[in-house]
Amino acid sequence: MKRTIAQGDRGWFTYWLKQTIDLIFPPRCAGCNVTGKVWCEECNNRISVPKGRSCTACGFPLQTGIICPICEDWPNRIHVRPFAHYKKPLSSAILKLKYRSDQALANEMASWLVSVYHRTGWKADCVIPVPLADVRLRQRGYNQVTLIATSFAKELKLHLFTNALERVRETQSQVGLDRQERHVNVEGAFRADSRIVQGQSIVLIDDLLTSGATLKNCAIALLNEGAAQVFCLTVGRA
Repeated sequence: MKRTIAQGDRGWFTYWLKQTIDLIFPPRCAGCNVTGKVWCEECNNRISVPKGRSCTACGFPLQTGIICPICEDWPNRIHVRPFAHYKKPLSSAILKLKYRSDQALANEMASWLVSVYHRTGWKADCVIPVPLADVRLRQRGYNQVTLIATSFAKELKLHLFTNALERVRETQSQVGLDRQERHVNVEGAFRADSRIVQGQSIVLIDDLLTSGATLKNCAIALLNEGAAQVFCLTVGRA
């Protein structure tokens, strides 16, 4: 008779397997590389969170006015909240997850976004990650944003849809492009599935907000297919 592992036994097996792996290959902090944890307390204390007078749309600091240049031409059904400034040690963690699949680190980032979500008072129905370009997905073998979104949705008990939003054309890397070039590069590059997003309040997740071009075009694609509103969360903002 084929022996099966009970659900409770699988949980203990997974736990002890992780403990054994951590003992042989101790995790290193994604911010400072110290051995022991995927994210240490010292790096946590060094995160630069937004403070003071802020943009009413994205919550980041402003010198003048009530809305920042990134948000001024966004539809009013798009709401944005980055977790922190894209500075070390946070930037090191984002780059590490981008080029090395690490669910434990993604779980840590998801917990940061969960705390932001609770502070906003938003009420969402589902979670959608920003899709990765096919060529980069083939190169890496995973989408780091999906790792974050999976943990985020699980913690909040929200539906996760990884196929509700897709890139309909390849775009060049946004690295090195100015703000206008970034918007032109991704304009019309995304399409949403109306069967999934119709009438839904959606949390759209990305790892980094730079010019806002990618998030804006993803959110507009969702709204065009009937989404009620789009709440955008990112780990960092450049």
